[in-house]
Amino acid sequence: MPRLPRRTTLTTRATLLAVVICVLVLTLAYPLRLYLQQQAEITDLTQENAARQQRVDALRSEVARYDDQEWVEDEARRRLHYVRPGDQLYLMPASPTPTPDPSARRGGASSDDAWYSQLWTQAGAQPQPSPGAGAGR
Repeated sequence: MPRLPRRTTLTTRATLLAVVICVLVLTLAYPLRLYLQQQAEITDLTQENAARQQRVDALRSEVARYDDQEWVEDEARRRLHYVRPGDQLYLMPASPTPTPDPSARRGGASSDDAWYSQLWTQAGAQPQPSPGAGAGR
């Protein structure tokens, strides 16, 4: 008699093992995906935290410069145009800006004007009804 059940038992065990492995893989796939997503998010947040810490350090060093009196005086001269007593101050006049020709504006509003200027110009350009126009019956 041939031994066929032995071969069937091996096939059944292999099938059962394959099913168990598939169940394990499917069971662990979702938590593994979540774990990898969280690790990526942690990495991003760590990089963002490092960038913000660099910004805080830069701002702290800028605030620390205010303790240096010479730097404060230089900034006051540069930004606020302060002058020490006895210093000579030279002012350069600003170049005059060309004014638009008033006769050119009478024809209508240009597209560079503010919207309310255009509105007033259009309202002034409309013909006014004469007082006797409605009385002619």
